[in-house]
Amino acid sequence: MSEEFTSASLPEDSKAVPAALKRVARAFFALSLAGAIIGLFHQYDLVVSIILAIVTPFFVINTLKRHPHTSVKILIPIGTVVTGSLGLLAEHWGIHNGHWIYHDLSDNREYAYWLFFAWALAFVFLYRVEASLIEHWKINTFRKKLLLVIVVSTILPTWGEIVAINLGTWTYSWEYQFFGVPALAILLLTLFHTGIFLLFYSICRIFKIDNPVFNVS
Repeated sequence: MSEEFTSASLPEDSKAVPAALKRVARAFFALSLAGAIIGLFHQYDLVVSIILAIVTPFFVINTLKRHPHTSVKILIPIGTVVTGSLGLLAEHWGIHNGHWIYHDLSDNREYAYWLFFAWALAFVFLYRVEASLIEHWKINTFRKKLLLVIVVSTILPTWGEIVAINLGTWTYSWEYQFFGVPALAILLLTLFHTGIFLLFYSICRIFKIDNPVFNVS
């Protein structure tokens, strides 16, 4: 007679894989929804901005509740503001140099109202995904965390952009595009979000802050 197995009887590593895949699937669904909202209503960017302005603090507060680590109360709000601000600088560079253009903005504007909140929300979103995967896979070395951050920063933001771009939100001028997202843009997104991780990793190391994502045990 074949032996029956339950999820409780599986080794921890075996249970980690489906749990991690489920978390990644949820992330793709959330990004698809966010990209669709931005894309379908991009001509009403003030409305989109208001929606994201409401969602962002909700996500921050929810993250603080889900991850009651002391450092999270400090790093998440700071990271949200820092990422949103640096994201605006990146937008200014790209728009000013003609690397991408936003469509259907009123009053001949070049900048959508929702840009700060989209970048800020990305920080919280990626932190939650990374924290969950680190927990599932018991990652506790810098090298493995960095590799995880690189992979997550490459795939998830790119997917969100693909959805929004193909609904007419903006267009890149660079060549070698993958469903509207150029290879260079994917590289820059990866470098940006990985750079944010390295910044907060350095802060945690210098000030000896214990955090499940930004340092190692």
